[in-house]
Amino acid sequence: MYTNFIEVLRKELKGDLPGEMAQLKMSPNVRFTGNIQPNKTETRQSAVLILLYPKNNSLYIPFIQRPRYNGAHSGQISLPGGKAELGDVDYMQTALRETHEEIGVNIADIDIIGQLSPIFIPNSNFNVYPYIGYINYIPEFKPDTYEVESIIEAPLSQILNPNNIDFFEKEKNGIQIKAPYFNINKNIIWGATAMILSEFIEVIKSPKNSPTPLDSYNVHNAQESH
Repeated sequence: MYTNFIEVLRKELKGDLPGEMAQLKMSPNVRFTGNIQPNKTETRQSAVLILLYPKNNSLYIPFIQRPRYNGAHSGQISLPGGKAELGDVDYMQTALRETHEEIGVNIADIDIIGQLSPIFIPNSNFNVYPYIGYINYIPEFKPDTYEVESIIEAPLSQILNPNNIDFFEKEKNGIQIKAPYFNINKNIIWGATAMILSEFIEVIKSPKNSPTPLDSYNVHNAQESH
């Protein structure tokens, strides 16, 4: 169904990536709001997955709502993923394994298209490696109730729409934060997840190897011919 878009996106992801400059477009004004500065010698490695799939004549991405807990990312909306384990052969396997564990998708059916630039999260001292995958049917989600409060399915067209970007201000640990976020059906997607999406949008809208933006390849509520 979305063969042209996926193949051009695969080509783009093999080239030079927009990197930090694109990520910073959706960065909060203050990124570290903890009490103890992160020790870079103890930084943990992790990976997440942007999973594209067809639904309602559009492409969608699943996000997870984290449960409330005593931690840096309590209650936040994020991409499926988590920390690397000793048995993972690489970070791509980490992203796939965590996606299966958290939302129950059959990873054998996921075509990994490429990856984005890593991003450091100071509050939790994680390096995150984002991957992009495609599955050519609507997945049957089976969320892990311990790690996932709910699954949020977001149309790619809404993420690409600049009208869905807003700002909030709040105080945390005596620090005033002003942050841009994606307002997707009243769900607030901000922080590192928004920064990862920002680079993804840049790849789609400002391609280096394709003569036209990728969002012209029928990603907005239109099916390609089979």
